[in-house]
Amino acid sequence: MKRAAVFAHYDKDSVIDDYVIYYLNGLKEVAQTIVFVSCCDLPVEEISKLNGIVSYVIAEKHDEYDFGSYKRGFLYLKDRLNEFDELIFANDSCYGPLYPLDKVFSKMENEVCDFWGITKNNYGYKKRWGHFLSKRPHIQSYFIVLRKNIFTQDFFTDFMRAIKHEKIKQLIITKYEIGLTELLVSRNYTYKVLINVYANINNIAVFKWRQLIENYNLPFMKCSLPRLVNVNSTTVEGWQEIIQSVSNYPVEIIEKNVKRTKVGEYRRYSLPKNVKRMYFDILPHFPFVLRKLISIFVKRCFPVLRD
Repeated sequence: MKRAAVFAHYDKDSVIDDYVIYYLNGLKEVAQTIVFVSCCDLPVEEISKLNGIVSYVIAEKHDEYDFGSYKRGFLYLKDRLNEFDELIFANDSCYGPLYPLDKVFSKMENEVCDFWGITKNNYGYKKRWGHFLSKRPHIQSYFIVLRKNIFTQDFFTDFMRAIKHEKIKQLIITKYEIGLTELLVSRNYTYKVLINVYANINNIAVFKWRQLIENYNLPFMKCSLPRLVNVNSTTVEGWQEIIQSVSNYPVEIIEKNVKRTKVGEYRRYSLPKNVKRMYFDILPHFPFVLRKLISIFVKRCFPVLRD
């Protein structure tokens, strides 16, 4: 099966990190053509890191997040799309792959569907801004695979061309990440996901990251986790051991990136990791509003439960 991939990149320091190169090399094993699209004005020495790995590089600031990069890569490939059986949209918000992607594609090739992803989120904000989460199942956009009967259609080109800058990041998710799945389903296309568990929990790639890696062969870990972005949602203490228990992935690549990009430091004093894991394993099973209230209470009164 012949595949093309559009890889979306952003880095606050306009560099292409080692973990991105590792990811691209893994992606190259399943995609014959890779278009690398960065939302940065990359220096020539950074672009040179991609020699022999990707087919084409687009590097320009556009403030349209990952879907803006997907749009640019898709439009670059548009005249060649008939050459491919599948089109991959992937971004640099994950570390991985933790194991070869050909295993993922071999499994999903046997699934009868028109598009697929790694995980799905069963919840999203309602279409009117300001409402709480509601049931809006959608494939999470860090890794989406579309088959030819979708990406060669005019309506799909129209959807991609319509992607634009949004002042509120949540609108990117609502209009494009959630909107893409809802558009395709409304046209009677069907989808599957590699890991279809925890149906009553939103954003399982964050809330249940450890269980997905240990028990369900999740091939990626979200970058936000070791960067300590999600300290109100999960604990990542001991993440290195978890990855090393299931994968040969060089964790030092992640450690190097986290040192440069983390948003906080681990607490000097916190409860044992098993206690924190017990709390965070239970937390996502509460309804959305109650979960938020519990998180606020813990943050203010029991901060030692957080990393």
